[in-house]
Amino acid sequence: MKIQVKENNYTIDIDYKSDEKLRDYLFKNEDAKFLVITDENVLGIYSERLKNIMDGLNYFIYKFPAGEKSKSMESYISINKFLLENNFNRGDIIIAFGGGVVGDISGFVAATYLRGIDFISVPTTLLSMIDSSVGGKNGINFMNLKNQIGAFYFPKYVHIDYSFLESLDQRNINNGLAEIFKYSVLRDREFFDYLKSAKKLDYEKIIYKSLNIKLDFVRDDERDRGKRQKLNLGHTIGHGIESLSNYKLNHGESIGIGTIYMARAAYKMGLAEEDFSKELVRAFKKYNLPTSYDFETEEILKILKHDKKINKNLINVILPVKIGEVISKKITFDELKKIIDLGKENE
Repeated sequence: MKIQVKENNYTIDIDYKSDEKLRDYLFKNEDAKFLVITDENVLGIYSERLKNIMDGLNYFIYKFPAGEKSKSMESYISINKFLLENNFNRGDIIIAFGGGVVGDISGFVAATYLRGIDFISVPTTLLSMIDSSVGGKNGINFMNLKNQIGAFYFPKYVHIDYSFLESLDQRNINNGLAEIFKYSVLRDREFFDYLKSAKKLDYEKIIYKSLNIKLDFVRDDERDRGKRQKLNLGHTIGHGIESLSNYKLNHGESIGIGTIYMARAAYKMGLAEEDFSKELVRAFKKYNLPTSYDFETEEILKILKHDKKINKNLINVILPVKIGEVISKKITFDELKKIIDLGKENE
């Protein structure tokens, strides 16, 4: 399947075992130097496959330890130093080959090195395939705060090959599914019903469906000032949970818990006619996803005071009123405390 993103003039290819298609694209730029940024885990599994993909091209590999802690200022500086020492210029290209951490830091380096060079995204996890590889948001964590420093910068090409999913354990597959459930809660009851009842998931279908939902929110709001903010469903609480867990909980798992809490709070506030958080909990348990996390509200509020969605002491939260429909509200931190407490109750 192919998605043409007209606003930013790039193509997303969704395919299975399609390395030749990727090579065809890369060889359109055969005079360029390529820096493949990846992590040790991905390179350990796919070093031979990557070597075959890049055969005949002038390329370098930069690897770092797998995990959220590598999405740091230290890694950012080290990659820029590597680019400079190897004389990369504006005609050269970065390839993000890995999951969300690799994609986020690669995109940020590409956005800022020489004020912007091209990059290509080759996501290898379900979460990065349906989320971080396509939205144009990238960045690094700073002082234990998620994505505190970053930029909006879009790839030139996204190559999604879901054969990479075959190397993932079930927890990492389910981590991506949590974010996919979020898309269904945002826009599509029928999609939610498919996810909760499917005996075997059609990955091409769910990736294509998820990306089209995401791109519909990103379209005409690249800078996250309007309708795109609805993609933050579950993220306000979720990012706090992710930080409090010291990243022992994955991103998708944390956002899933945040989505459940927001659904429960919306019902108790009278914004939703039914308590569909119970339906979410049942669906999440089918995929062994966590449905709660124990934390003190005051503790999470300290983290959320640095949230990027704060404007003039108000924070924008997204509340689901039914599966397939959400609303946004600008609220004070006192109101946010009440919402968090409502979400935690009777969990």
